[in-house]
Amino acid sequence: MIDPAPYLQDLHKDCPFPLHLHPLVVRPLLVTCFLVCILSNKMVSGSCTDEVTLNVSAARLWKGAVCEPHILYPKLLPDFFSKAERIGEGVGAVNVFYFAPASNMPLGSFNKNKIVVLDEATYTFKNTATEGGLIGVLLKSLDYESVFVPSGADSCIAKIKMEYETLGDKDLSEEELKPIRDGSIGVLKAVEGYLLANPDVYA
Repeated sequence: MIDPAPYLQDLHKDCPFPLHLHPLVVRPLLVTCFLVCILSNKMVSGSCTDEVTLNVSAARLWKGAVCEPHILYPKLLPDFFSKAERIGEGVGAVNVFYFAPASNMPLGSFNKNKIVVLDEATYTFKNTATEGGLIGVLLKSLDYESVFVPSGADSCIAKIKMEYETLGDKDLSEEELKPIRDGSIGVLKAVEGYLLANPDVYA
């Protein structure tokens, strides 16, 4: 009888296949197991970029949309955000947004994002989704970056970039991307409208 031990010494202890099988059978099964694991974890990396001109200064937009979104978003868009909170301060802080019915998200759902870049000198902000929203539904990961480029005393260009990894082996369609892109622009437009109506806020 052939001793399979030398052939099996590099196997993971949790291998789903019985280790007493003849080595000539075990090897092909292990290859199959490896391929199944790899294929089942296939994902697609994607990104999209948008630019929007806003008629408020980069400094005011930064204070509202980046420093206090947890305060402004539920106030300006109550149909979409029922409430929000910020846990911590600066880089490493977490923003949590709870969705309202108009968001078309499941009742009680939320989106949790961790701040990874917060550079007021260049008005560069970046966060990464850690839980909720589309994470675990369509996406494995989602990173959001915005840069506010001054274009005048009272205007700026918001450059938005999103990078993501899907859960499956297909990229997101334009139809699936549209609400994500529209949402990121929509909240900035809402802040713009509020600041235009209240010129003394964040002045």
